[in-house]
Amino acid sequence: MQTSENLKFIKEKNKINIFIWLFLLFELAAFFAFFFLYLLPEVPGKMLQSENDFNIMILYFSYISVIAVVPFTYKYYDTKKKQAANLNNFKKIADKYFLTIIIIYSLFEFAALMTLIAFYVNEMYEPLYMFGIIYVAVLLNKPSLKRFMQIKMKEDDKHVINLKNKTD
Repeated sequence: MQTSENLKFIKEKNKINIFIWLFLLFELAAFFAFFFLYLLPEVPGKMLQSENDFNIMILYFSYISVIAVVPFTYKYYDTKKKQAANLNNFKKIADKYFLTIIIIYSLFEFAALMTLIAFYVNEMYEPLYMFGIIYVAVLLNKPSLKRFMQIKMKEDDKHVINLKNKTD
């Protein structure tokens, strides 16, 4: 059963998670605005033609990072959610969730920065599409500790129902 101390702790952790999520959204939007508006005001509409192979490698690395990070983060989240179902302490579950969110947001941040660097180095608009994918993925990953603890709460509810049935 959840005590009021656990509920207070969980609510505080959730507020921190939401603050980090909002900060990440704002920070990604600020980076995008900085790269797009101030560094390259007139990006030519050229195809993939570069004098330097390093620029093309950065472009492809940014694409690969986006393609790999998005599904990996969802798989990682599901794995940690199943591991949290085995824990008994709600504070440990909240801490595991906080660490999971930080790792996921770090991966999103890395992929987003790689796309913006590829945009700046190659002077092409195509990396911005990948940045949009990352931004949408961050929007869809709004933190919810309740969702993370859903498996554990369902198990506790079944246990309480079984105890009631046995005592009746």
